[in-house]
Amino acid sequence: MHDVAWWWYFGGSFLDALIGPNLFFPGEPFLLAAGYLLSSGAIYGLLAVLAGGFIGDQISFFIGRRCGSQGRRWLIRKFSKTKRPIAKTRLILRKKGPWIVTASRLLGPVAWIMPFIAGSYAMRWSTFTLYSSIGLILGVGQFTLAGFFIGKGIEILPSWETVGLFFKEHSVLLTACLVSSLASFILYRLYRWRKWLLMTFCWLTAMSSANYYHFFHSEAYSIEWISQAQARNSHTILEENVSLAKLDYTVYPGLSPVYKSQPINIILQGGHPSILMEELGWVENKTFSRNKLDLSQYLELIADKQPPISDLYWNQQPQLLAYQIKGDLINRRHIRWWFAGKSQQTNEDIWLASISYDDSLKLAHYKGLITVLHGIDPDIDNERDTLMKNAEALGWKTKLRRLGEPVAFSKSSHYFSDGNIAIIQSI
Repeated sequence: MHDVAWWWYFGGSFLDALIGPNLFFPGEPFLLAAGYLLSSGAIYGLLAVLAGGFIGDQISFFIGRRCGSQGRRWLIRKFSKTKRPIAKTRLILRKKGPWIVTASRLLGPVAWIMPFIAGSYAMRWSTFTLYSSIGLILGVGQFTLAGFFIGKGIEILPSWETVGLFFKEHSVLLTACLVSSLASFILYRLYRWRKWLLMTFCWLTAMSSANYYHFFHSEAYSIEWISQAQARNSHTILEENVSLAKLDYTVYPGLSPVYKSQPINIILQGGHPSILMEELGWVENKTFSRNKLDLSQYLELIADKQPPISDLYWNQQPQLLAYQIKGDLINRRHIRWWFAGKSQQTNEDIWLASISYDDSLKLAHYKGLITVLHGIDPDIDNERDTLMKNAEALGWKTKLRRLGEPVAFSKSSHYFSDGNIAIIQSI
């Protein structure tokens, strides 16, 4: 593909945009090829197809400006298949104005003759150039983006298994949204001033019911269901011997790949988390994936200041253990543990953990649902360092090692970290 000169891409895009040749010449293969070339880091193919399309549109516009109605009649007489697109283009051009010039690149046959028709109906050149350039970027972009994906490999697109997992995990939320939308449509048609109040009540009721069903009656947290998701992901198969440098140090609040990550920031090498947690005075928590809870049990745990901990997933595995420093639903320190395998160097057990501090409540996208959950203090390194200090005071060996990536607080990351992970070992 790198051996093809720029004019090959330019010529294909130019003929696809030029009135007359574009009735027979398909430009899509050249646009796909430009995207494929872009996937390898070469941009000249993309620039060439944009330049070819722009010049082809300009020439077609001025041909239409010069030929006018006589040119339209000649075009219909010579190419009968243009009669319907010309009539349709004239109608929508009068109704929608210059924006249809932009949209024409996405409307199939209309794109063939839109620049010519715009010129023949004396649209201002500056107006045409502005809106046709926007349309050119959109029209060329859709095919070059497809070519880019092809160049990167089909795995860049979600598999059917991933799509199926998303819909299964979000089935309760999607059902609640569908029911609420249908009910809102009916309420909107039947009521006047009260419709917005009733529609709001309808959505709140549906979402509350979805939350109740999700946490206390659905199979979302059954180990069997989670195991089916793991079976589709080869990365969940644990090797007997693992290297710390090769482990993934991110966890997610769900199984499908649509959630914001949270960090692994603790490693326990040798020993068992229960020993460390007991010495530090942490209390083991209930979790939804390990304990079947009903609403009364949930309320009792809140009253006892030991509310259950929501699940996080490392390599699509829920935490095996969860602990907290006793607190309420809003303010508490908590930690989740996953077994990762045995160390290649020492043959000791490797446990990974994510520690953070809850300091608020917020609406969150969690486990296929929109629900109210804790918000963590963004300074997760402070909790890591505090645990290290307390463990060291009890005689555990501790050190920091750069295994994760530095993360800045932003719209996509609700925490910040230096990327160091605390490694704790018993003496």
